[in-house]
Amino acid sequence: MSLKRQLLLSFGLQGLGAAAVLLATLLLGARLGPEVQGGFSHWKAEIEFVAAFAMLGLPQALFFHVKSGGLSTRAALRWVRRCTLLALPVAALYALSRHAGAATIVLLALAVAAGVAHGQLRTLLLVRARTEWFNVITALPQLLVLLGVLQVIAVGDAAPIRWLVLFGLAFGLAAALAWWRLRADGVAAPSADAAAGTEVGWRALAHFGLAAWLTAALSTAAVLLVQRWVDAAAGRAALGQFALAMTLVQVPLTPISYAAPLLLRRWMEQPGARAARRVALAVFGALALIAVVVWLGAGIWPDLGLGPAYAGATRALALLLVGAAAEAASRVLTVQASASGLPWVAVRAEAARWAVLALAWLALPAPTLMGVCAAWAVAAWAAATVFVAHNVAQARAAA
Repeated sequence: MSLKRQLLLSFGLQGLGAAAVLLATLLLGARLGPEVQGGFSHWKAEIEFVAAFAMLGLPQALFFHVKSGGLSTRAALRWVRRCTLLALPVAALYALSRHAGAATIVLLALAVAAGVAHGQLRTLLLVRARTEWFNVITALPQLLVLLGVLQVIAVGDAAPIRWLVLFGLAFGLAAALAWWRLRADGVAAPSADAAAGTEVGWRALAHFGLAAWLTAALSTAAVLLVQRWVDAAAGRAALGQFALAMTLVQVPLTPISYAAPLLLRRWMEQPGARAARRVALAVFGALALIAVVVWLGAGIWPDLGLGPAYAGATRALALLLVGAAAEAASRVLTVQASASGLPWVAVRAEAARWAVLALAWLALPAPTLMGVCAAWAVAAWAAATVFVAHNVAQARAAA
């Protein structure tokens, strides 16, 4: 199957998942208000943050070394099991640090472990199996979350513990299906590794994995940090508005996330630095144009059609889209750097993002929602600047 057809299939199947999460968020905001919707988004961010922390960058490291022939799939699955078990105490300690109750500690640990297993198993599917299964396993948790949200709305009980159960079940079921698919394809059988050569050691995995882990942990932690910043400075209603705007920003960024694994596989097989720069410039221009359109439409639709509780959310969305233009370009260039075996470029970009956010926190002790959105946009541009500088240096070296 050509890359174009693979991308179209990925957009279609995984687009259902993205639409499901967006619909779930909008329904919660419209039916149960911004406080409940903000709580849902907050727990989602918590689980994603701890899972990214506990995965130690292994999905990217395993993909790179299995795809390049340095690691067998059987060996990779052993690393998946170890990492999933490690996620349990990591998540439990995180919950303890937040002074959570016993039930929350247990459920958060299980949800994070399920997310870790899902994240790594779906990556191995992309290496060996058809792309259809990778797309299905990626979208399945999001579809299951929508079903759970519909059930919560019907019951009217949005206790935080329900979100932990919901995410745990969604990721767990998807991970179980991915494991079954791998075994059905014979990937996990001993014969699958009969021709495997010398396996790479933990040092090689750690070099690549640590960079990927720092990138994922820093990026998800930044979202979590800013959510808490908004909550503390402007209240739970503002958090709901910010969380909704961030969710909407992910809509145009989602196709890039869908394409990233396929582009990584293609650019590992056929290096494409020039192609990456062209794609990065195209997505940057498209999102910058969308940001302008949304800002101009804020006077007509200031609350995104969700009522007075979301007044001003449209302008907040426009500011976040300004940052998303730079974020989109960064994501494309991150894939290209990883395909070239240079994952540490993305770490430097995330360090630049955090530096700007830290300066904004010091300069804006009592920020408004718009102030935080502007700070986030500037931080995203700072991260993109690191990739631009890296590519300029590479182009000069090649010349």
